[in-house]
Amino acid sequence: MKRVGIAGLGKMGSAIARNLLDHGYSVSVWNRTPATAEELASSGAVACPDIASLVSGVDAVIAMLWDDSVAREITLGQIIPAARKGQLVVESSTLSPQMYEMLAQAAAQREIDFLACPVIGSITEARGGALITLPGGTQQAYDRGRPLLEAMASTVNYTGSPLASGYVKLASNSVLGIIAESVGELLRVSERAGVDRALAIETILHAFARAPGKKQQLLERDSKPRFSVSALLKDLRLAEAAYRKGGRAHADSRLRAAEF
Repeated sequence: MKRVGIAGLGKMGSAIARNLLDHGYSVSVWNRTPATAEELASSGAVACPDIASLVSGVDAVIAMLWDDSVAREITLGQIIPAARKGQLVVESSTLSPQMYEMLAQAAAQREIDFLACPVIGSITEARGGALITLPGGTQQAYDRGRPLLEAMASTVNYTGSPLASGYVKLASNSVLGIIAESVGELLRVSERAGVDRALAIETILHAFARAPGKKQQLLERDSKPRFSVSALLKDLRLAEAAYRKGGRAHADSRLRAAEF
């Protein structure tokens, strides 16, 4: 399976295409904006004018699109209808679990191998073939697609189903959102209270570094108390009060010093 088509050439799709070219794949590409496809053509890819020509010339198609509405238009409306019996379609866009299921059902009706395969990682990992992929689909589709996924990723975690792939990817991105918001807020209030930024960053990141140590406890459902909920609640209340009062007090003192 060395002929691969990629539909959707945003930052991730383009990076995956370049990585597969480096791995010796014959890569065909399509994008709404032809200029992106033409840029990849200068690196050895085949730029296709439409989805039908993309699908017809490859063994597997990877879709890297924006959201459910685009996947409904492109993957459901064009890629799957154009695909041949036995062809592999890999949906790597981050979509709702329900959309992955809808695509899988449509592919099954046409006897097309389908994998819901969202990825974890950024452009750097995509370019270097170091993504984490989360394929879900039939065992047959997974076995056929695994060599391709291994060219894209350093880790291939088979989830078993398109629905599971959707939920796992959304769980991962939800953690990223929580971390980004939390770190930003904690740094803001710490700096307002006069804490050195480098020290605040080091302390916050140390707290995150403790998380891997909880892996075995989570796997074993080990709920033996190490730190009581009441103690944590007490500390969180202290933190809230400190952020509200200390941060404001420091800001007020700086204002008074400036006025003096």
